[in-house]
Amino acid sequence: MFKIKKIFNGVKTTAAKNKLIISAVLVAIPVILFIAYRFFIMPVIYYNKKLYNFYNYNIGIGKSSKIHLLKLDNIKKIKPYFRTIKEIKVFPTIRASGRTTFASPLVRIISLKFGGYISKIYADKAGIKVHKGMPLFLLYSPSLIDAENDYVLDYKNYLRLKNTSFKSQAETIYLSAEKKLLFWGINKYQLKKIEKDNKIIKQIPIYSPINGIVFKKLISDGGYVKPSARLYELADISKLWMKIFINVRDLKFIHIGKRVSLRFTYYGNTIFHGIISYIYPYTFKKGKFIKARISIDNKKDILKINSYGNVYIKMPYSKRLVVPISAVAHIDHKDIVLIYNKNKNVFQAKSIIVGTRYGSYYSVIEGLKSNETVVDLKNLNKVSVNKAEKIYHYLILSSVKIKSL
Repeated sequence: MFKIKKIFNGVKTTAAKNKLIISAVLVAIPVILFIAYRFFIMPVIYYNKKLYNFYNYNIGIGKSSKIHLLKLDNIKKIKPYFRTIKEIKVFPTIRASGRTTFASPLVRIISLKFGGYISKIYADKAGIKVHKGMPLFLLYSPSLIDAENDYVLDYKNYLRLKNTSFKSQAETIYLSAEKKLLFWGINKYQLKKIEKDNKIIKQIPIYSPINGIVFKKLISDGGYVKPSARLYELADISKLWMKIFINVRDLKFIHIGKRVSLRFTYYGNTIFHGIISYIYPYTFKKGKFIKARISIDNKKDILKINSYGNVYIKMPYSKRLVVPISAVAHIDHKDIVLIYNKNKNVFQAKSIIVGTRYGSYYSVIEGLKSNETVVDLKNLNKVSVNKAEKIYHYLILSSVKIKSL
């Protein structure tokens, strides 16, 4: 390095220095390319060629486009578990999950048919409980005061003329003013108070029409509210809804009115009950699922809104062809099993279609027959990593071939 530096310093002109640098670069480039090819590119090419030959000699495609023979004598060396496919008695349970929400028919929107100013707010935040007849806020409304004045005058006029021949006209005008106030949301108790005190109510309270909670609060103290504007959203939580997705294959087992069981994480093993109240008339997620709505009784106010829960729907007793969960490998969105053929002494990688899960089993919809023998893949955890990866290489390659055919 010192000699190179000495040579470089010995060159006096800039042009000579540039020529020296270019010469050094031209010499270094072939050396770098040779090192990259020898130690990086060649090993990759050699490995891929060897891997291709390895797969080419060990894998043959069977007659069916879904079956691939794997002549793997190495699988025997790891002593895999073998399971026989058979029918078993099952008490199927459809499992689903969802979150609790308000029942739409029990939600009330508080709005007014006249404008005014908010004087005081009693239900001052979302989430607080309210009961029927509880004041939500006080309102000062000039238009309501005018209507009350008309009502007081018409009532006085009716009292003055009720023993005369003008009674019917006075009563008609009085009842018309009363209906207007009732239509605007003033209750009969407030009207009786106006009649008794013979004076208007300047700040009128607006009451809750239901028992429940404040879902949304959309007003502020001192603000002006327009007619028909949303002021509150109240929800009666004595009944809740939960929407779940169910596989279309299980649609024949559910119906409106069917009783279901529910469990929520924060209540441990406590079981709640609900009823399927509605099944939507269209499918979801590319036709694979149907949505159903569950109604849950919550009169004791135990369950909370937006709680995550698991749903269990019991189906009739039946016999099903099943395969162990540990015998199924999920590769490239396919369910693959290894079938052992005793006559040919080979293994077959086969794509199957599984259905509902029953404990440690999947129901078999397509691809397997009774008394076939499959390899239990859970034993792969007990062998070396290289052997396990080799078997999964075969499975992956099989799934690719299945996809391409």
